[in-house]
Amino acid sequence: MSGPISYNVDDEFTRLQHVVMGTGEGYHRDPVQVEVVNGKQARTIAETGHPNEAWITREFISFRAALDAAGITVHQPVLAPASVQDQTCPRDIGFVIGNTFVTAGMRNVSRVEEIAGIEHILSQCTGPRISVPDGVALEGGDVIVHGDIVFVGYGQRSDAAGTEFLQAQFGQSHQIVPLPTTPVAEGEDILHLDCTFNPLGLGHALIYPEGLAKVPEVVSNGFDWIEVSKEEADELATNVFSVAPDRIIARSAPSCRRVNAELRRAGYQVEEVDFDAVPGTGGSFRCATLPLYRG
Repeated sequence: MSGPISYNVDDEFTRLQHVVMGTGEGYHRDPVQVEVVNGKQARTIAETGHPNEAWITREFISFRAALDAAGITVHQPVLAPASVQDQTCPRDIGFVIGNTFVTAGMRNVSRVEEIAGIEHILSQCTGPRISVPDGVALEGGDVIVHGDIVFVGYGQRSDAAGTEFLQAQFGQSHQIVPLPTTPVAEGEDILHLDCTFNPLGLGHALIYPEGLAKVPEVVSNGFDWIEVSKEEADELATNVFSVAPDRIIARSAPSCRRVNAELRRAGYQVEEVDFDAVPGTGGSFRCATLPLYRG
């Protein structure tokens, strides 16, 4: 890092300048400590086995090349303590709302110490920093900032107390909108809110409506929907990453091509990158990034 940066994230799509990108380093380095943390990961393991560090690293090299080409400064974690077996998805361990960094409340034991892997980055940033209280589950994949609105998912990985925490901390400046995701018991496997809903920069939102337990008016009327199917949602077609209002990085997988074509028709420049290993564990491009500064 050339000098300190100030936290600044007011939405999901303003031009990105600084981001933490995940890493394949140390992935499942100690099989005894590996924790299977979601249904997608369990299915991948049963069908094809774990992805390995080399495969994940190759894909992150390609992803980083796309970010570098867009003029974005990329920061990466160092190896976290031994309890952590997966550092591919830094989005979950923290998030920025406005000029404030929030250290997340992790539901799974194997991710509690993951924040240590990016402390060397955060220590060189300026701006307020707060933490989700002990006993409250609130992960970054469930937090979507959209101007003065903060959408907050809760379900598999975050709880309603997380919404209450954000209301207490940011309710004076933002409208906190809870978006409970459809539970597994009702036939859906929505790991985080961004696996079913993702606002984009030209007024659209990628959405799998059945993944939301209810759809409030601010979602139904506030965006032009680009709907994805259940199968596309399972392949994380909603979990694209906006690097500018009209520029998106998305998976090149055949299962995402229809959605990518719809995005292009809607006016977006879509850069397709091979990214299959991390989605096999339940996350894609948005999960694999933690924006620090947009502007």
